[in-house]
Amino acid sequence: MTHLYDGKMAAIFDAMYQTFIDYDEEYQFYNNLIKENNCTTILEIGSGTGNLAKRFQGNHQDYIGLDYSLSMIAIAKERNKNCTFIHGDMRQFELEKPVDSILITGRSTSYLITNDDVNSTFDSIYKNLNKDGIVIFDFIDANRFIPFAKENQVIIHEATFEGIKYYRNSNWKTTLSDNFMLEWTAQYYTFKDDEKEIIADDFSTVRVFTLNEIQLFLYLNNFEIIKTIDRKTYAYDTYVIVARKKQKIDS
Repeated sequence: MTHLYDGKMAAIFDAMYQTFIDYDEEYQFYNNLIKENNCTTILEIGSGTGNLAKRFQGNHQDYIGLDYSLSMIAIAKERNKNCTFIHGDMRQFELEKPVDSILITGRSTSYLITNDDVNSTFDSIYKNLNKDGIVIFDFIDANRFIPFAKENQVIIHEATFEGIKYYRNSNWKTTLSDNFMLEWTAQYYTFKDDEKEIIADDFSTVRVFTLNEIQLFLYLNNFEIIKTIDRKTYAYDTYVIVARKKQKIDS
């Protein structure tokens, strides 16, 4: 798993994404899917700094957040005094009691590098869902993103928050590995008094998926897809999947 969101990077991530993402719209998107499936209890995997948690809590919903980064959780707890956040790994976690719905947000699936990572995650989700519970998650579409990354190896994002202008200079390099992997090098900086000030450098290996891959992973892990949404986001073409837990059939 990545260390991208540890330490000071958690606060930088939080500041930049305040302008990248409309969290009110993001909340409405996920909440509509939750309501469509009559779910009342929610676990968000990749809850980050608690921006969606704030909306769920504000509407008095039964919500739990789970994240791999203690630094992100610290910010989330400060922002949401009455929410429950768990430090954990989506590949292996156990809730005190199962929930109706589990979300994996923010394209956190990108950090499931191996097939074992993917299968372990879906297995943990299956075990922590109520009967007929649903999982909702997004993933970067390999068929569109890999050609884009090859043609645009340097991508600059900028965001202004609380009077500070942040920049992220991303370099993407495709790898010829067993899966559809990319090496992501990012430099974070601001301009102060017309001088470029480097905040941090980061390197991550991430994975993108084809829709067919995801469909097969879900089938093999006893989930039935009930909705596939082609969704544009601020930087990537993604799919959002809604899938229902099925009863396991003994082989």
